[in-house]
Amino acid sequence: MRMLLILVLLGALGLGGFLTRPGEEAQKKNADAEFAKASGNDGIGALIETVVGGITREAKFEDMLVATKYTVTSGGSTVLECLGAYAQFFCSKPEAK
Repeated sequence: MRMLLILVLLGALGLGGFLTRPGEEAQKKNADAEFAKASGNDGIGALIETVVGGITREAKFEDMLVATKYTVTSGGSTVLECLGAYAQFFCSKPEAK
């Protein structure tokens, strides 16, 4: 009986994660907000930096059934990595080596 209860609860958690996982557009908006926060919330400054600096960002979206992963790379290195689950975002930037 206890095992059945655990399985039902795990199933409910999995279904909740599946139904509330953020899509690609939500991940992109969150990543843009993270970049804006890092550059001081100055949209014009970020645009000028992108145009003048020649920064090209490539994004990769992965759907992992109950969560989503959004990875932004620039110049061959990972700039930002965000996981989305239960309509929440968890972003991290790789440490400088």
